[in-house]
Amino acid sequence: MLRLIPLLFLAVLAGCARGPDPDVLTNDVQARLDAVFGQPLVEVATLNRQGSAPYRPADDGARQIIVYFNTVLRFVAAYDPSDWESLSPALIAGALGATDQGIIGLGPGRHEPGAEFRSHGSLVYRKTDDGWVAAAETLQRLDADAGAAASGTPGADELVQRLAQLVMQSPKTRGVDREIITEEIDRALRNINLRLQREHEGVALAAGPKGGEYWRFLTSVTRGLPKSTPVQVVTTEGSVANAFLIESQRARIGVMQSDVAAAAVTGQGMFAATGPMSHLRAVASLFPEPVHIVVRADSDIERIEDLAGRRVALGSPGSGSRHTALRLLALAGVDVGGLAHVHDGDAATSLAKLAAGDLDAIIEVVSAPWQQLQVVAAATPLRLVGFDAEQAARIEVDLHGLVPLGIPARTYAGQAAAVRTVAATALLVARSDVAEATVAATLELLYATAADRGGVLAARLSRERAQTGITIPLHEGARRFFEPSAPAESGSGNP
Repeated sequence: MLRLIPLLFLAVLAGCARGPDPDVLTNDVQARLDAVFGQPLVEVATLNRQGSAPYRPADDGARQIIVYFNTVLRFVAAYDPSDWESLSPALIAGALGATDQGIIGLGPGRHEPGAEFRSHGSLVYRKTDDGWVAAAETLQRLDADAGAAASGTPGADELVQRLAQLVMQSPKTRGVDREIITEEIDRALRNINLRLQREHEGVALAAGPKGGEYWRFLTSVTRGLPKSTPVQVVTTEGSVANAFLIESQRARIGVMQSDVAAAAVTGQGMFAATGPMSHLRAVASLFPEPVHIVVRADSDIERIEDLAGRRVALGSPGSGSRHTALRLLALAGVDVGGLAHVHDGDAATSLAKLAAGDLDAIIEVVSAPWQQLQVVAAATPLRLVGFDAEQAARIEVDLHGLVPLGIPARTYAGQAAAVRTVAATALLVARSDVAEATVAATLELLYATAADRGGVLAARLSRERAQTGITIPLHEGARRFFEPSAPAESGSGNP
């Protein structure tokens, strides 16, 4: 009998922690999905509860648990996660409490009604007098010449034949000519061997800080690759640093904001002191990074011009966000020197200060949904300040690398309508002397992996948008890759 007491005690605990029954859990998951889109788009086909575990107490001290489940979901309307004008698939993952790799089968491209995908998800429940109720808390678990055209370089076989003819003639030439030929051949062989060695070492993608937007996206795309694959995501300081790394040959391929790349190639903005970077070549735009101008919901700020004389966070010094913010303010006629205060802290600190009333606005260039903003906006009423159509068109013309783009309604708490803004793109950039075959092979790998084994963030990768926002010369390897498949004109069918 004494042996049964511990078992009975554990059974009582298990019963207390069990949480909602499967039908309640299914209804709550469906309600969260409907809330994302404001209309039925995805339905729960099947759901299996996988157990529960204690979770931290609620702010009022109420007991909470986290409930795990596996579900098969079915589209009831068409949806394309790679359509940049639609709600991001990251919102689906957020509603399901799923990790980036916790959703299977939601790849880039149009998903028709009836198409299915799977998820390993989780929801938080709190204990009330009426039983277990789904908590409002959402788990954030997503953890050369500028105008150069095609070179027309002869093929390897032709070059070898021409070199052989030159060498065969060398006995008839003067001694000094033979010396020149020998030196140049030796130099060429050494350069060839060095480049081959770098090619065989694989491709390192300069991705910015660990945990940042670029790092998370490239990790989402490449996570399913075998370890033997010669593509590696490496951390750097970010967009601006990547431009200097590639130009100086310390990196060959990296990601940067499209407007930062445009300024680097033309030697403008923060690149004015160093001059134009003539070796940067565009490879592909990976995903959009809308400009977020965030204010408190009760603020009187309605336009970017209203930031004059205010306390504003412009992004960390030397960051891509700071570069874009300064140029947008200058175009709007706002004197940065006349701002009451410029906050130089990181994004999390800036959002906390905005919520506390210590800042009037934040300008940040970041993909939507911006996770840190989602968390703060759930507790403090905030809103986005956009641009009118005329402003967006002028920005596109005057600030190369920025394009008009909307942040869809319901992206953030309290956002009832779409917000017109402008966006940079996360632009994959290579140095001009990276082999064309290497660039083409890297693109082939990224797109194939995103379709077959990529995570939720990778579903944003779009061939149709690959050249959006590009105003610098395109790498010939990228041209070879994209030319065979011209973009198709078709509607997304997204809500």
